[in-house]
Amino acid sequence: MKAKLASVLLVTALIAAIIPVAAAQAYQRGMCAVPTKNIGFTSCESGSDHPSFRVAMIGDSHTREWFEPVRILAAKYNWQLTVVSKSACPPLDPTMMPTVLPSKSCIPWNEKLQTYIKKQKPYDLVINSSSSFVTKGYKSFGKAFASVVAELTARGTKVLVIRDNPKPLASFDSCLAQNGLTHEASCARPRTDALTPDDPMVKAVAGMKHVKVADFTNSFCRPSVCYPVIQGIKVYRDHSHISKDWALHLLYRVDSAIPPEFKAGARG
Repeated sequence: MKAKLASVLLVTALIAAIIPVAAAQAYQRGMCAVPTKNIGFTSCESGSDHPSFRVAMIGDSHTREWFEPVRILAAKYNWQLTVVSKSACPPLDPTMMPTVLPSKSCIPWNEKLQTYIKKQKPYDLVINSSSSFVTKGYKSFGKAFASVVAELTARGTKVLVIRDNPKPLASFDSCLAQNGLTHEASCARPRTDALTPDDPMVKAVAGMKHVKVADFTNSFCRPSVCYPVIQGIKVYRDHSHISKDWALHLLYRVDSAIPPEFKAGARG
């Protein structure tokens, strides 16, 4: 019995050594993040113990949806990668909070985020994307976000802001089930509708020093429509978030958006 228990413990230890817990949790829904209605604050670290650069993903679930490609880039470029996230809560200046929030718990989370940022050695790069279903195109969100970005860049951090992804039809899953993945055009959505509400965050920080904005919309959409399936890949996992497979498909786009100075630690 003892030998069997020892064998089980050994296998468990080997699995833990092979699969970084923080890295695995950061993508999964509800993991390495504070849920929408909950009060709390958490962070996860993964990647190199002797990094060339310290990179953080800070934001809501639309930041986390890019975790898989960023995790791969962290290994490629020898980064230490930190994830700090609360669902439906973008980084916002606590003194400038919009009146319309999915949850008031976003206020104490952002207060703790401010304290966390100030206590940390400045990150080299912060990556963010925010749900337009949360921000609803309101300029108040953009202004409060820009204030946080200005604080980060004042400490020497560069910031990459990814424009929020287009949204599919609310019924895209049932549409695909009825029409099949090879008839994705039947379940396409007009581009204008897919990009509504607009993302106020990218407009608020565009042109700021040490800030780069990346827009991957043309990877989702043609000039007039956006598709829920592209090249046989299901683009969305729900009515708002992109799928892990699609995020990985866009690895090259994420890579190209990373400022070149953070690729100096590339491993052969």
